[in-house]
Amino acid sequence: MLRLHFTAADLQRIRWAPHPEPLMETVLSLQFLQQPQAYSEPFTRWSAQVRAGIGRRGMPLFDLAAPEDGAVLELLMAPTGATTLRDGLAAVRSLPKDRAISDLASARSMRPGLPQWVVDVHHRQPEATERLVRLLDAYHRLAIAPTWPYVERAVRAASDASAAGPGVVLSRLHPSIGWEFPVLTVPCHIPHDVDLRLDGRGLLLVPVFFLRTPTARLDNHDEQAPVEVYFPVHHDRAVLAQHETRIDPGLTRLLGRTRAAVLTALTVVRSTTELASRVDISAATASHHLNALRAGGLITTTREHGTARHRVTHLGRRLLQAPTPPPDPAHPC
Repeated sequence: MLRLHFTAADLQRIRWAPHPEPLMETVLSLQFLQQPQAYSEPFTRWSAQVRAGIGRRGMPLFDLAAPEDGAVLELLMAPTGATTLRDGLAAVRSLPKDRAISDLASARSMRPGLPQWVVDVHHRQPEATERLVRLLDAYHRLAIAPTWPYVERAVRAASDASAAGPGVVLSRLHPSIGWEFPVLTVPCHIPHDVDLRLDGRGLLLVPVFFLRTPTARLDNHDEQAPVEVYFPVHHDRAVLAQHETRIDPGLTRLLGRTRAAVLTALTVVRSTTELASRVDISAATASHHLNALRAGGLITTTREHGTARHRVTHLGRRLLQAPTPPPDPAHPC
C-alpha cells in the first residue's frame, strides 16, 4: 500500500493524462488478457478474438507483462504523451540508456526470470528492439486499434471528473483508493507499506481502459517526477459485448453477408489470419473473398515483413459510407 501525503498546495498540483496512450494500453492489455476479467462480459468476445489471432508467433508478447498485477515493464509503462503506437515506441527508444537500465533493475526485482530478449531490449540491442516493435505493432492492429474509439470514449468520460474539486476527484477515483485529507491510499505492488510526502512533486492521474486494479508508479530515475496513479475506467457493459463489425444491410444485399463483413472489417489494416479471426471464417474462405474484393478494386494488399496486409481502398471506403436506400416495398428482398 502506498500512502501519499498532501499539503493544500499539493492539491493544486494534480494533473490528468491528456489522452489514452496506445503503447501503455497495448502493454497493459497483454496483462489484462491473462487475467480472469478478460473472459467475462463485456470482454468475452474481444478476448476470444485476440487469443485466436495471436497464434504461436505472438506468444513472446506475454514476456512483456506477467498476469500478476504490477508485473509490467516500466520501460513501456511511463507516460510519453504519444498519440500513436509508433511515436510511443520512438519515445521509448530515445530514453537515456541509464534510464532503461534503471527500469531493468525494477523489472528484475518483480520478475527474476526475465527472458533474455526482454533484457536485451533494455540494453538497446537492435535485434531485440526490432522484435519488440514487430510484435507490438501486429498485436496493436489485432487487439487495440479496433477498440480504440471505445477506449477514448471511456477515458474521456473518466477525465471529465476533473471539473470537480480536487478533494472530490480523489475520493471518487476507485473504490479501492482511499482519500481522507491529507492522505491518499493507493494499492501498490510492493512488499510493505510506504508513506510518501509529495512536497511539491505533483500527482498525475492516469485513467486506463485495460486495467484490473489501481496501482501507482514512482519514477525509478527521477525522484522529483510526479507520482503516477493508474486507475481503471468504468466499462460500459454494452460496448465490447457488441464489439462486432456492424454491417450495413444494403451492403449485405449487394455483396452477401460474409463478403460485406470482410470489407467492413478491413477499415482496419489486417493480415489474412487476423481477418479470418475477426469475421469468424477460415483462412481459405478469407482468401477467396479477398481475391474477389481486390479484383473489384475495393481493397488493396501490401506485404510487410513477409506478411500480406489488407485494407480498403478509397473506392471501398466510399461504398461503405454510401447511404443505404430503403427496400422497395413493391420488390422486397
